[in-house]
Amino acid sequence: MREPSRLANIGMPHFSVTTRRRPTTPGRTAWRPPALLILALLLGPVGSAHAEPVEHRVVIIAYDTNDVRLPMALDAIAFWNGVMAELELNVRLVEELHIGSPVTRALENYARSISQRAGRLRGGPGEPDAPAEITDFGVEAVLLLSRQDLMSFAWPLPRYPGHFVAIEEDRTAMAVNPNIARNIIAHEIGHTLGLRHNRDPTTLMCGPCRTHELAVDRPEYMRLTERDRRRLIERYASR
Repeated sequence: MREPSRLANIGMPHFSVTTRRRPTTPGRTAWRPPALLILALLLGPVGSAHAEPVEHRVVIIAYDTNDVRLPMALDAIAFWNGVMAELELNVRLVEELHIGSPVTRALENYARSISQRAGRLRGGPGEPDAPAEITDFGVEAVLLLSRQDLMSFAWPLPRYPGHFVAIEEDRTAMAVNPNIARNIIAHEIGHTLGLRHNRDPTTLMCGPCRTHELAVDRPEYMRLTERDRRRLIERYASR
């Protein structure tokens, strides 16, 4: 996992306001009681409590519905939504699934180009633009379940917001322990949320990682660090 390189019922107090109405004079507007101002102040927090969550949209590109990584990708999105809920962040990851899309070939070519660099080159002024097949989606992340033997990555798009994520097809690792692929997918999605590598091989955002301790008989995710959680809060708390 290396990286080359989203109706609470609030009780309102009952109160009454007694005011005296001033006499009006020509050319002057009648004085208005402060009740509307008080009500507006009360509605402010209520409105924010009901605010729609910020969406972190993830387009998933798969060749067919039989890809065993597909339910893992959906589960990884559910995992991150659970993290956001636990941290009380108003962000929700929303998936958009495309099966057998005609853009797959262009995405595979771009994935191979990035993977062959093995992280030696960084995005910058000289970085070629991502193909329109990616940027036209207009989402925060485009995730390709690749059929190539490549290095999985989350690549920030040059001169364009968002990431391109490619997940390797490693049948050997899948046969040994499906949780390896599950954590790879969650790891790369974590990069699209702004998380970085750390040196603890037992954590989700590890680099490098130690996966042999993962359970084999049940789904399991590696843990997030307190630093990961703080970074998510710093990044999304104001949204």
